[in-house]
Amino acid sequence: MTVDAPAGLAAAHKALERALSAGQNRPDRLPGLQMIFGQLPRVMVEEVGNVSSLPLKVHLLDMSASTLGEACNLPPYTIGAPVRAERWRSWLYFIADPMATALFVEVASGCEGFPPQGLVKRKPTKTDANVVGVLFRRIARSLTEAFSILVDIPLEVGEVVDKIELEPQLSAAAPVITARLSLEYPGQAGTVTIVIPQAALEPVRDLLSGVITGDAVNGAGPPSRSRDDSAWSKQLAEEIARAFIDLTGVLEERTIALGEVQRFAVGSIVELSSTSLSRVRLDSDDIPLFWCELGKRGGTLTLRVEEDFDENRDAADEFYGL
Repeated sequence: MTVDAPAGLAAAHKALERALSAGQNRPDRLPGLQMIFGQLPRVMVEEVGNVSSLPLKVHLLDMSASTLGEACNLPPYTIGAPVRAERWRSWLYFIADPMATALFVEVASGCEGFPPQGLVKRKPTKTDANVVGVLFRRIARSLTEAFSILVDIPLEVGEVVDKIELEPQLSAAAPVITARLSLEYPGQAGTVTIVIPQAALEPVRDLLSGVITGDAVNGAGPPSRSRDDSAWSKQLAEEIARAFIDLTGVLEERTIALGEVQRFAVGSIVELSSTSLSRVRLDSDDIPLFWCELGKRGGTLTLRVEEDFDENRDAADEFYGL
C-alpha cells in the first residue's frame, strides 16, 4: 500500500502537535491553572446564578489537552464566541452545548421549572445567541476573577456564532487546554467549554507552573510556601480592596435635653451653630478619619479631604466639646 506524501506529512505534523499538547501544555504540568479552574465554579455560581431564582450548581468536569481545530469544531446546535485577552494579545474561546444554551435561555427568561421530559434540543435562534452572550460575559468576568489570584487579565467577549472562525495568528493545529464545566439546574444540565490556546498562556506560564514546585507535584516535597503565600496575599489584598465600607460625614454634634427630644415631631427644627463653611468630620465605622471641606457639584453635596483627623487634635477636642 502506498501513502500520499503530502497526506503523510500532514498526519505527522498533527501527531507532533498532539505530542506537544500532551507534554508541555498538559494541565497537570500547570498547577496554577488547576488552582484557578478549581475555584472558577464557585465564582460562576455567584455570577451566573443570580439571573434566575432556580438554584445553579457548577462543576469542573475535566481539563485536557487538545488542538484548536478539534476544540473549536462545533457540532450541530452548538454555539461559541471568541474572547479577546488584550493583555495577552491572544484569544480564548467559549463554547455552549445545546443543553447549556436551552437551559440558560429558559432561566434568563424567568423559567421557574422544567417539564418532566426535559428540554428538547433545537437550533439556536438569533435571540438565543444574544442571551448566551450574557452567559459568556458573566463567565468572562468569573474567569477574570479566578485568574486574579495570580494575574490580572480582563476579557472581552466577541459575537456569538455557530461556526468559529479562528484568528489569523492561530492555526488549527495549535495546542490548547480545554476545560469543560457543567451547569446544573434542578433536573437539567448543560456543558460549557473554555478553550485556551498555548499561545495565550505563554506570558504567564512561569506563574502557572510555579505555584507548586516540581517536587511537590511529584509528591517528593511540600508546596513552595513563598510562591503560595505570595499568591494568597495578593488575593487577600484584592478582596479587601473590593470590600464595601460605610462613610459618615458629621457636620456638627451637640448635646440636647431628653425633654427636647420628647417634643420632636414632624416639622420640628433642630438649630445648629455650624455654617455652610464649617468643616465636616468623615467617619468610618464610628472612627474619625479626616477633616473635610463641604462643597457642592452638579446638584450634589461633596466633601474634599483637607487633613487627617489626628493631625489637628485641638480642633478635634473643640469639635467634641472637650
